[in-house]
Amino acid sequence: MSLVPTRPLDISALHAALVDNPATSWRSIDVVDTTGSTNSDMVKRANNNLDCDREILLAEYQTNGRGRYTRSFVAPRHSSLSFSALIRIGTVSSSRWPLLPLATGVAVIDGLRHALHDAGINSDGEDVGKGGDVDLSLKWPNDVLCNGKKLAGMLVEMGVLDRTYPDGSSAAAIIPGVGINITQSPAELPVDYATSLAMVLGDRTPSREALATAIFTELDRRIGEWRQGGTAVIDDFVDRCSTIGQAIDVQLPQGELAHGTAVDIAENGCLLLRTGAGTIQAIRAGDVRHVRGGGCYLP
Repeated sequence: MSLVPTRPLDISALHAALVDNPATSWRSIDVVDTTGSTNSDMVKRANNNLDCDREILLAEYQTNGRGRYTRSFVAPRHSSLSFSALIRIGTVSSSRWPLLPLATGVAVIDGLRHALHDAGINSDGEDVGKGGDVDLSLKWPNDVLCNGKKLAGMLVEMGVLDRTYPDGSSAAAIIPGVGINITQSPAELPVDYATSLAMVLGDRTPSREALATAIFTELDRRIGEWRQGGTAVIDDFVDRCSTIGQAIDVQLPQGELAHGTAVDIAENGCLLLRTGAGTIQAIRAGDVRHVRGGGCYLP
């Protein structure tokens, strides 16, 4: 049973804050009660209608929610924020595509911080445990941590890779999918290294509408910067990433193990690892199965 009362998302409030708001560029936001996977739905939408762009789909319950490498994301109805966004690439250079997953991670953590701040909750990590305050950070490549445990995960997919618009720009779409644990109890989480906002904040947990509005507002801003060629997201990701500066083990798909100290994020989104021999090894997010160490959970 969830730790705080749950209810369906208020779609009218989300629409007013995000689609009707001239300060944002979201074109549509939909909430479905049940679906297999919001990412799969948005990939299909991207393929079937090239006019779709800047759209959000949330699900109250997913029967086949997915993480990286076929890992599942399971959450009771009304207990999480499970969503996917559809973002057309247009004229953005392919060298910048890997920066959008970084931008999504930064938007999620900054949106959470804004919503918590508005609720009077400190999320800068200071004096954690002394006043219910929380420490939010990013774990490269795709997790958000709360007090060192997994609060959210991301899966980024692509669609329409082989089509263009009449002006020659790409019709390809990037689909970032995110699942954030909001009200779950420990018994409702699939692993012991996961957490939810309610497990940390109890009845001070902000509403899902407040959290979603803050996150999507930040994501809209970051998408704009990404499309305009900005690179600030790299430094912003590094600043929020608890992996940087830590000794870690990186498990690659074929079982190889890379060990070293995470020192930076490259312009192409790769993690830069300083090995024991002093060399710098670039690790692509798509090549990683696990990142272990760095003082956080060990999946």
